[in-house]
Amino acid sequence: MNEFHNDPTFNAAWHKGQLTEEQIGYLNDDQLVKYQQHQQYLIDHQGHEKRHELMAFILLFALFASQFLILYWKKKHYRSYQAVSLGGLYFFPVLFGIHDGWYRFLIIWTLFSMVNGFVIYKASRSPLGAMTPRMVYKWYTVVYNGSFVIGVLGYGLILLVFFGLASLFSAEPGLMQAGVLLLCYGLYFGVLGRDFVEICTDRMASTIGYYSKDGFPRKHLTDDICAVCGQGTSNLAGTLTADPHQQAFTDDEVHQLACKHKFHEKCIRGWVLIGKKDICPYCKEKVDLKQFKKNPWDTQQQLYLNILDGVRYLVVWQPLIFGAVQAAYYLLNLD
Repeated sequence: MNEFHNDPTFNAAWHKGQLTEEQIGYLNDDQLVKYQQHQQYLIDHQGHEKRHELMAFILLFALFASQFLILYWKKKHYRSYQAVSLGGLYFFPVLFGIHDGWYRFLIIWTLFSMVNGFVIYKASRSPLGAMTPRMVYKWYTVVYNGSFVIGVLGYGLILLVFFGLASLFSAEPGLMQAGVLLLCYGLYFGVLGRDFVEICTDRMASTIGYYSKDGFPRKHLTDDICAVCGQGTSNLAGTLTADPHQQAFTDDEVHQLACKHKFHEKCIRGWVLIGKKDICPYCKEKVDLKQFKKNPWDTQQQLYLNILDGVRYLVVWQPLIFGAVQAAYYLLNLD
């Protein structure tokens, strides 16, 4: 067979399992066994290329069609969409972590869950503490800022490897692994914070009573009350008090929206920039977000939060779609 090693025609016939009798006669016993095994492999996998093409077509169709289904679900039944989306985002990585032994991730996830659980507990109390909205927005601001910095650092390390600069540190494989890990951590916890703060924001505003997601609010808002925290915005001296008309935060400026409703500066910024609300907490009139972007970070933060919405699809919905297509593939005996 040695004379056929560099023969393209012979090699092509071998791979197709179509050697002539004359060519087979040149094979020794070991080569003949290998050729027969190769022929059996071709018989067992006959037609698999067409099946794989069909599988790819089904997958592409599912990915395309699922976009419309997810958007329709989100628009018509947002609460169930939010619950399923957040549940998958919260638990899927943990299941993978337990299965694959990602102990570092599991420890970080547990610590995050403990602090986040306390914040959610405080946000769900009734009556709501005057400082609770600020505490909630402060926590999720820390989550956003931290996830952003970690994500950017990871992305920067990946770029170092991509452009070949990592060779200067003689640790290219380690830098790439660290970069991917940091980027994943930043995006994942950023998305979690983005979803949890939306739930807390609606819950707190509903408890205070000046905001209702559907319908009219339970309370009438006067000129000297902040609808976000329920505390006074007047210039009267005082600290946290049972009297809601007395100024609760003496160190906070008052911000007035275009609709003429007044709020504590920190409260309304938390509502708009962190709580993802672009409407007045009382009358629901649209808010011009530009008036809250006082520095480059505010603008960068909004861009980053928009990117996080795409991560949710990759972490939650794409694995579900791939799993559903794979299940259908086996059920139809295509593999």
